[in-house]
Amino acid sequence: MSTLSRFGTSVTDIVSDLRRDGSGWVLLFVSLGWFLSLGVRIVYPALLPQVTAEFGVSHATTGLFIGVLWTTYALFQFPGGALADAVGERVVLSGSVLFTILGVGALALSTTLPLFVLATILLGFSTGLYGTTRITVLSAVYDRMETTAISVSQASGNVGNVVLPATAGFVSVYLGWRGGFGVLVPLLLLSAAGLWLFVPRRAATATAEASFTQTMSKVAAAIRSPRVLAVTLLLSLNMFLYQSVTGFLPTYLTDVKGLAPSTAASLFSLFFATAIGIQFLSGAVADRFGNRVAITAFLGLSVPAFVLLTVAETFLALVGVIVLLSCMLGGMPAANAAGVSALPEEIQGSGFGLLRTGYIAFGAIGPLVVGQLADYGRFDGAFLLLGGVALAMSAWGAVFQRFGEGPSDQ
Repeated sequence: MSTLSRFGTSVTDIVSDLRRDGSGWVLLFVSLGWFLSLGVRIVYPALLPQVTAEFGVSHATTGLFIGVLWTTYALFQFPGGALADAVGERVVLSGSVLFTILGVGALALSTTLPLFVLATILLGFSTGLYGTTRITVLSAVYDRMETTAISVSQASGNVGNVVLPATAGFVSVYLGWRGGFGVLVPLLLLSAAGLWLFVPRRAATATAEASFTQTMSKVAAAIRSPRVLAVTLLLSLNMFLYQSVTGFLPTYLTDVKGLAPSTAASLFSLFFATAIGIQFLSGAVADRFGNRVAITAFLGLSVPAFVLLTVAETFLALVGVIVLLSCMLGGMPAANAAGVSALPEEIQGSGFGLLRTGYIAFGAIGPLVVGQLADYGRFDGAFLLLGGVALAMSAWGAVFQRFGEGPSDQ
Protein backbone atom coordinates (compact mmCIF):
# COMPACT_ATOMS: atom_id res chain seq x y z
CA MET A 1 0.00 0.00 0.00
CA SER A 2 1.37 3.44 -0.93
CA THR A 3 2.12 6.11 1.64
CA LEU A 4 -0.79 8.20 0.34
CA SER A 5 -3.18 5.25 0.67
CA ARG A 6 -2.02 4.50 4.21
CA PHE A 7 -2.50 8.17 5.12
CA GLY A 8 -6.01 8.14 3.67
CA THR A 9 -6.86 4.98 5.57
CA SER A 10 -5.49 6.45 8.79
CA VAL A 11 -7.55 9.63 8.40
CA THR A 12 -10.67 7.55 7.66
CA ASP A 13 -10.07 5.48 10.80
CA ILE A 14 -9.66 8.61 12.93
CA VAL A 15 -12.87 10.15 11.58
CA SER A 16 -14.71 6.84 12.16
CA ASP A 17 -13.51 6.69 15.77
CA LEU A 18 -14.54 10.30 16.39
CA ARG A 19 -18.06 9.58 15.08
CA ARG A 20 -18.58 6.32 17.00
CA ASP A 21 -21.89 5.92 18.88
CA GLY A 22 -23.14 9.36 17.86
CA SER A 23 -20.30 11.19 19.60
CA GLY A 24 -19.54 13.00 16.35
CA TRP A 25 -22.58 15.26 16.92
CA VAL A 26 -21.25 16.18 20.35
CA LEU A 27 -17.88 17.07 18.86
CA LEU A 28 -19.50 19.04 16.03
CA PHE A 29 -21.60 21.30 18.21
CA VAL A 30 -19.04 21.67 20.99
CA SER A 31 -16.57 22.73 18.29
CA LEU A 32 -19.09 25.12 16.73
CA GLY A 33 -19.63 26.67 20.14
CA TRP A 34 -15.87 27.12 20.61
CA PHE A 35 -15.56 28.49 17.04
CA LEU A 36 -17.97 31.23 18.10
CA SER A 37 -16.83 31.68 21.71
CA LEU A 38 -13.18 32.17 20.78
CA GLY A 39 -13.93 33.96 17.50
CA VAL A 40 -16.16 36.58 19.12
CA ARG A 41 -13.27 37.53 21.43
CA ILE A 42 -11.14 38.21 18.34
CA VAL A 43 -14.01 40.02 16.59
CA TYR A 44 -14.21 42.33 19.62
CA PRO A 45 -10.76 43.96 19.20
CA ALA A 46 -11.17 43.92 15.40
CA LEU A 47 -14.23 46.19 15.70
CA LEU A 48 -12.92 48.34 18.57
CA PRO A 49 -11.36 51.06 16.35
CA GLN A 50 -14.83 51.92 15.06
CA VAL A 51 -16.27 51.71 18.57
CA THR A 52 -13.66 54.01 20.08
CA ALA A 53 -14.02 56.46 17.19
CA GLU A 54 -17.75 56.75 17.91
CA PHE A 55 -17.39 57.12 21.67
CA GLY A 56 -14.21 59.23 21.46
CA VAL A 57 -12.02 57.27 23.90
CA SER A 58 -8.24 56.85 24.04
CA HIS A 59 -6.06 53.87 23.14
CA ALA A 60 -5.44 53.30 26.86
CA THR A 61 -9.18 52.94 27.37
CA THR A 62 -9.32 50.55 24.43
CA GLY A 63 -6.70 48.40 26.15
CA LEU A 64 -8.80 48.52 29.31
CA PHE A 65 -11.81 47.17 27.37
CA ILE A 66 -9.76 44.18 26.20
CA GLY A 67 -8.44 43.66 29.74
CA VAL A 68 -11.98 43.65 31.15
CA LEU A 69 -13.05 41.08 28.54
CA TRP A 70 -10.19 38.68 29.33
CA THR A 71 -10.37 39.19 33.09
CA THR A 72 -14.07 38.37 33.30
CA TYR A 73 -13.44 35.44 30.96
CA ALA A 74 -10.77 34.12 33.34
CA LEU A 75 -12.84 34.64 36.48
CA PHE A 76 -15.72 32.51 35.22
CA GLN A 77 -13.63 29.45 34.28
CA PHE A 78 -14.01 27.99 37.76
CA PRO A 79 -17.74 28.74 38.17
CA GLY A 80 -18.34 27.17 34.76
CA GLY A 81 -16.54 23.98 35.73
CA ALA A 82 -18.21 23.85 39.14
CA LEU A 83 -21.65 24.31 37.58
CA ALA A 84 -20.93 21.48 35.13
CA ASP A 85 -20.12 19.19 38.05
CA ALA A 86 -23.34 20.25 39.77
CA VAL A 87 -25.92 20.38 36.95
CA GLY A 88 -24.22 18.70 33.98
CA GLU A 89 -22.39 19.84 30.88
CA ARG A 90 -25.42 20.33 28.62
CA VAL A 91 -26.95 23.08 30.75
CA VAL A 92 -23.65 24.95 31.14
CA LEU A 93 -22.62 24.82 27.46
CA SER A 94 -25.98 25.75 25.99
CA GLY A 95 -26.54 28.35 28.73
CA SER A 96 -23.14 29.89 28.00
CA VAL A 97 -24.04 30.34 24.33
CA LEU A 98 -27.43 31.85 25.21
CA PHE A 99 -25.74 34.37 27.52
CA THR A 100 -23.23 35.09 24.74
CA ILE A 101 -26.17 35.97 22.48
CA LEU A 102 -27.31 38.43 25.14
CA GLY A 103 -23.79 39.86 25.38
CA VAL A 104 -23.41 40.26 21.62
CA GLY A 105 -26.89 41.77 21.40
CA ALA A 106 -26.11 44.18 24.23
CA LEU A 107 -22.92 45.28 22.46
CA ALA A 108 -24.81 45.85 19.22
CA LEU A 109 -27.48 47.90 21.00
CA SER A 110 -25.10 49.95 23.18
CA THR A 111 -25.72 53.66 22.73
CA THR A 112 -23.51 54.92 25.56
CA LEU A 113 -20.05 54.04 26.83
CA PRO A 114 -21.25 52.66 30.21
CA LEU A 115 -23.67 50.33 28.43
CA PHE A 116 -20.85 49.13 26.17
CA VAL A 117 -18.65 48.36 29.21
CA LEU A 118 -21.48 46.42 30.89
CA ALA A 119 -22.05 44.47 27.66
CA THR A 120 -18.32 43.68 27.55
CA ILE A 121 -18.48 42.25 31.08
CA LEU A 122 -21.48 40.13 30.08
CA LEU A 123 -19.63 38.83 27.01
CA GLY A 124 -16.57 37.90 29.09
CA PHE A 125 -18.67 36.14 31.72
CA SER A 126 -20.74 34.21 29.16
CA THR A 127 -17.77 32.99 27.09
CA GLY A 128 -15.90 32.18 30.31
CA LEU A 129 -18.56 29.64 31.26
CA TYR A 130 -17.85 27.73 28.03
CA GLY A 131 -14.07 27.39 28.19
CA THR A 132 -13.62 24.73 30.88
CA THR A 133 -16.67 22.59 30.18
CA ARG A 134 -16.05 22.18 26.43
CA ILE A 135 -12.76 20.44 27.37
CA THR A 136 -14.10 18.28 30.19
CA VAL A 137 -17.12 17.09 28.18
CA LEU A 138 -14.91 15.94 25.30
CA SER A 139 -12.53 14.29 27.75
CA ALA A 140 -15.49 12.36 29.20
CA VAL A 141 -17.12 11.43 25.87
CA TYR A 142 -13.90 10.27 24.21
CA ASP A 143 -11.74 7.78 26.05
CA ARG A 144 -9.26 6.59 23.39
CA MET A 145 -9.38 9.71 21.18
CA GLU A 146 -9.46 12.34 23.89
CA THR A 147 -6.63 14.60 22.70
CA THR A 148 -7.63 14.28 19.05
CA ALA A 149 -11.19 15.39 19.90
CA ILE A 150 -9.87 18.31 21.95
CA SER A 151 -7.54 19.18 19.05
CA VAL A 152 -10.48 19.28 16.64
CA SER A 153 -12.32 21.60 19.02
CA GLN A 154 -9.21 23.74 19.53
CA ALA A 155 -8.66 23.98 15.77
CA SER A 156 -12.26 25.08 15.27
CA GLY A 157 -11.48 28.06 17.49
CA ASN A 158 -8.63 29.00 15.17
CA VAL A 159 -11.02 28.77 12.22
CA GLY A 160 -13.18 31.26 14.10
CA ASN A 161 -10.14 33.50 14.61
CA VAL A 162 -9.56 33.52 10.85
CA VAL A 163 -13.12 33.71 9.54
CA LEU A 164 -15.20 35.71 12.02
CA PRO A 165 -13.13 38.95 12.27
CA ALA A 166 -12.96 39.16 8.48
CA THR A 167 -16.70 38.54 8.20
CA ALA A 168 -17.59 41.03 10.92
CA GLY A 169 -15.21 43.59 9.41
CA PHE A 170 -16.78 43.20 5.97
CA VAL A 171 -20.31 43.57 7.39
CA SER A 172 -19.26 46.61 9.45
CA VAL A 173 -18.22 48.45 6.28
CA TYR A 174 -21.87 48.47 5.21
CA LEU A 175 -23.81 48.19 8.48
CA GLY A 176 -21.39 49.67 11.01
CA TRP A 177 -19.76 47.97 13.99
CA ARG A 178 -23.15 47.10 15.49
CA GLY A 179 -23.96 45.05 12.41
CA GLY A 180 -20.56 43.39 12.71
CA PHE A 181 -21.55 42.04 16.12
CA GLY A 182 -25.15 41.30 15.14
CA VAL A 183 -24.18 39.00 12.27
CA LEU A 184 -22.99 36.44 14.85
CA VAL A 185 -26.40 35.93 16.45
CA PRO A 186 -27.88 33.36 13.99
CA LEU A 187 -24.85 31.07 14.33
CA LEU A 188 -24.99 31.39 18.11
CA LEU A 189 -28.65 30.34 18.09
CA LEU A 190 -27.79 27.27 15.97
CA SER A 191 -24.98 26.37 18.35
CA ALA A 192 -27.20 26.64 21.45
CA ALA A 193 -29.86 24.41 19.88
CA GLY A 194 -27.32 21.77 18.81
CA LEU A 195 -25.64 21.68 22.21
CA TRP A 196 -28.97 21.19 23.97
CA LEU A 197 -30.02 18.40 21.59
CA PHE A 198 -26.81 16.37 21.37
CA VAL A 199 -24.64 16.95 24.45
CA PRO A 200 -25.42 14.45 27.25
CA ARG A 201 -27.00 15.96 30.31
CA ARG A 202 -24.01 14.68 32.28
CA ALA A 203 -21.07 13.17 30.43
CA ALA A 204 -18.50 12.96 33.22
CA THR A 205 -18.83 10.86 36.36
CA ALA A 206 -19.90 13.09 39.21
CA THR A 207 -20.79 12.54 42.82
CA ALA A 208 -24.20 14.17 42.84
CA GLU A 209 -24.63 13.35 46.51
CA ALA A 210 -21.51 15.23 47.52
CA SER A 211 -21.99 18.67 49.02
CA PHE A 212 -20.25 21.73 47.61
CA THR A 213 -17.95 21.75 50.64
CA GLN A 214 -16.98 18.11 50.08
CA THR A 215 -16.34 18.77 46.39
CA MET A 216 -14.18 21.79 47.18
CA SER A 217 -12.21 19.76 49.72
CA LYS A 218 -11.43 17.23 46.99
CA VAL A 219 -10.47 20.01 44.61
CA ALA A 220 -8.16 21.62 47.21
CA ALA A 221 -6.46 18.28 47.86
CA ALA A 222 -6.07 17.54 44.14
CA ILE A 223 -4.55 20.87 43.11
CA ARG A 224 -1.86 20.54 45.80
CA SER A 225 -0.51 17.34 44.30
CA PRO A 226 2.93 17.62 42.59
CA ARG A 227 1.52 16.41 39.27
CA VAL A 228 -1.22 19.06 39.20
CA LEU A 229 1.18 21.80 40.32
CA ALA A 230 3.55 20.80 37.53
CA VAL A 231 0.86 20.89 34.85
CA THR A 232 -0.42 24.22 36.23
CA LEU A 233 3.04 25.70 35.73
CA LEU A 234 3.01 24.50 32.13
CA LEU A 235 -0.48 25.89 31.47
CA SER A 236 0.45 29.23 33.05
CA LEU A 237 3.49 29.60 30.80
CA ASN A 238 1.37 28.53 27.84
CA MET A 239 -1.20 31.28 28.45
CA PHE A 240 1.56 33.83 29.12
CA LEU A 241 2.96 32.95 25.69
CA TYR A 242 -0.42 32.86 23.91
CA GLN A 243 -1.75 36.18 25.21
CA SER A 244 1.57 37.92 24.56
CA VAL A 245 1.99 36.71 20.98
CA THR A 246 -1.64 37.17 19.94
CA GLY A 247 -1.79 40.54 21.67
CA PHE A 248 1.31 42.05 20.09
CA LEU A 249 2.23 40.20 16.88
CA PRO A 250 0.29 42.56 14.55
CA THR A 251 1.72 45.61 16.35
CA TYR A 252 5.25 44.18 16.14
CA LEU A 253 4.89 43.54 12.42
CA THR A 254 3.65 47.10 11.89
CA ASP A 255 6.00 49.03 14.20
CA VAL A 256 9.22 47.02 13.86
CA LYS A 257 8.94 45.39 10.42
CA GLY A 258 7.25 48.36 8.79
CA LEU A 259 4.32 46.45 7.31
CA ALA A 260 1.02 48.10 6.51
CA PRO A 261 -1.70 47.30 9.06
CA SER A 262 -3.66 45.34 6.44
CA THR A 263 -0.59 43.25 5.60
CA ALA A 264 0.12 42.63 9.28
CA ALA A 265 -3.49 41.55 9.74
CA SER A 266 -3.15 39.10 6.83
CA LEU A 267 -0.07 37.53 8.42
CA PHE A 268 -1.93 37.36 11.74
CA SER A 269 -4.72 35.43 9.98
CA LEU A 270 -2.07 33.16 8.46
CA PHE A 271 -0.80 32.44 11.98
CA PHE A 272 -4.21 31.07 13.01
CA ALA A 273 -4.96 29.44 9.66
CA THR A 274 -1.74 27.39 9.78
CA ALA A 275 -2.49 26.40 13.36
CA ILE A 276 -5.67 24.64 12.25
CA GLY A 277 -3.71 21.87 10.51
CA ILE A 278 -1.00 21.89 13.16
CA GLN A 279 -3.48 21.24 15.96
CA PHE A 280 -5.05 18.34 14.09
CA LEU A 281 -1.56 16.86 13.71
CA SER A 282 -0.76 17.58 17.35
CA GLY A 283 -3.79 15.62 18.51
CA ALA A 284 -2.83 12.60 16.43
CA VAL A 285 0.76 12.74 17.74
CA ALA A 286 -0.43 13.04 21.37
CA ASP A 287 -2.85 10.11 21.09
CA ARG A 288 -0.17 7.96 19.48
CA PHE A 289 2.94 8.95 21.46
CA GLY A 290 1.67 10.85 24.50
CA ASN A 291 1.02 14.45 25.50
CA ARG A 292 4.59 15.10 26.61
CA VAL A 293 5.92 14.20 23.17
CA ALA A 294 3.44 16.53 21.44
CA ILE A 295 4.30 19.43 23.77
CA THR A 296 8.04 18.94 23.39
CA ALA A 297 7.86 18.59 19.60
CA PHE A 298 5.53 21.46 18.70
CA LEU A 299 6.80 24.01 21.23
CA GLY A 300 10.34 23.06 20.28
CA LEU A 301 9.61 23.69 16.60
CA SER A 302 8.36 27.19 17.41
CA VAL A 303 11.47 28.28 19.35
CA PRO A 304 13.62 29.17 16.29
CA ALA A 305 10.75 31.27 14.91
CA PHE A 306 11.05 33.77 17.78
CA VAL A 307 14.71 34.32 16.92
CA LEU A 308 14.14 34.39 13.16
CA LEU A 309 11.30 36.88 13.57
CA THR A 310 13.72 39.49 14.91
CA VAL A 311 16.06 39.19 11.89
CA ALA A 312 13.65 38.47 9.00
CA GLU A 313 13.52 41.38 6.56
CA THR A 314 11.63 40.28 3.45
CA PHE A 315 7.92 39.56 3.23
CA LEU A 316 8.50 35.96 2.11
CA ALA A 317 10.83 35.40 5.04
CA LEU A 318 8.18 36.72 7.41
CA VAL A 319 5.59 34.36 5.89
CA GLY A 320 7.86 31.40 6.59
CA VAL A 321 8.55 32.59 10.13
CA ILE A 322 4.86 33.08 10.90
CA VAL A 323 4.08 29.55 9.68
CA LEU A 324 6.83 28.17 11.93
CA LEU A 325 5.70 30.36 14.83
CA SER A 326 2.19 28.87 14.66
CA CYS A 327 3.66 25.54 15.84
CA MET A 328 3.43 26.98 19.36
CA LEU A 329 -0.34 26.50 19.16
CA GLY A 330 0.23 22.78 18.56
CA GLY A 331 1.08 22.36 22.23
CA MET A 332 -2.25 23.72 23.47
CA PRO A 333 -4.51 20.67 22.92
CA ALA A 334 -2.03 18.32 24.59
CA ALA A 335 -1.52 20.72 27.50
CA ASN A 336 -5.26 21.06 28.03
CA ALA A 337 -5.81 17.30 27.82
CA ALA A 338 -3.02 16.75 30.33
CA GLY A 339 -4.52 19.33 32.67
CA VAL A 340 -7.86 17.52 32.70
CA SER A 341 -6.40 14.04 33.07
CA ALA A 342 -4.21 15.11 36.00
CA LEU A 343 -7.38 15.58 38.09
CA PRO A 344 -9.74 12.97 39.57
CA GLU A 345 -12.64 12.37 37.18
CA GLU A 346 -15.41 13.32 39.64
CA ILE A 347 -14.01 16.86 40.11
CA GLN A 348 -12.56 17.55 36.67
CA GLY A 349 -15.04 20.34 35.98
CA SER A 350 -14.46 22.19 39.26
CA GLY A 351 -10.75 21.41 39.44
CA PHE A 352 -9.86 22.30 35.87
CA GLY A 353 -12.08 25.37 36.05
CA LEU A 354 -10.12 26.58 39.08
CA LEU A 355 -6.83 25.93 37.28
CA ARG A 356 -8.05 27.82 34.19
CA THR A 357 -9.10 30.82 36.28
CA GLY A 358 -5.60 30.93 37.73
CA TYR A 359 -3.50 30.33 34.64
CA ILE A 360 -5.54 32.53 32.28
CA ALA A 361 -5.36 35.38 34.80
CA PHE A 362 -1.61 34.77 35.11
CA GLY A 363 -1.32 34.92 31.31
CA ALA A 364 -2.61 38.51 31.38
CA ILE A 365 0.77 39.49 32.86
CA GLY A 366 2.41 38.62 29.52
CA PRO A 367 1.02 41.51 27.45
CA LEU A 368 1.93 43.93 30.26
CA VAL A 369 5.53 42.71 30.22
CA VAL A 370 5.76 42.84 26.42
CA GLY A 371 4.14 46.28 26.33
CA GLN A 372 6.61 47.67 28.86
CA LEU A 373 9.59 46.25 26.96
CA ALA A 374 8.21 47.70 23.72
CA ASP A 375 7.85 51.14 25.32
CA TYR A 376 11.50 50.90 26.38
CA GLY A 377 12.56 50.17 22.79
CA ARG A 378 13.08 46.45 23.45
CA PHE A 379 10.38 44.97 21.19
CA ASP A 380 12.85 42.46 19.69
CA GLY A 381 13.97 41.53 23.18
CA ALA A 382 10.37 40.91 24.17
CA PHE A 383 9.93 38.31 21.44
CA LEU A 384 13.27 36.71 22.32
CA LEU A 385 11.98 36.47 25.90
CA LEU A 386 8.84 34.74 24.60
CA GLY A 387 11.10 32.33 22.69
CA GLY A 388 12.70 31.50 26.02
CA VAL A 389 9.26 30.75 27.49
CA ALA A 390 8.52 28.42 24.55
CA LEU A 391 11.87 26.69 25.09
CA ALA A 392 11.10 26.21 28.79
CA MET A 393 7.74 24.64 27.92
CA SER A 394 9.37 22.30 25.42
CA ALA A 395 11.95 21.27 28.00
CA TRP A 396 9.18 20.71 30.54
CA GLY A 397 7.56 18.13 28.27
CA ALA A 398 10.87 16.34 27.87
CA VAL A 399 11.83 16.33 31.56
CA PHE A 400 8.65 15.61 33.51
CA GLN A 401 7.25 12.10 33.65
CA ARG A 402 3.82 10.72 34.47
CA PHE A 403 2.28 13.65 32.60
CA GLY A 404 -1.08 13.27 30.85
CA GLU A 405 -2.37 10.25 28.97
CA GLY A 406 -0.85 8.25 26.14
CA PRO A 407 1.33 5.22 25.49
CA SER A 408 4.57 6.98 26.19
CA ASP A 409 3.31 8.48 29.44
CA GLN A 410 2.50 5.26 31.21
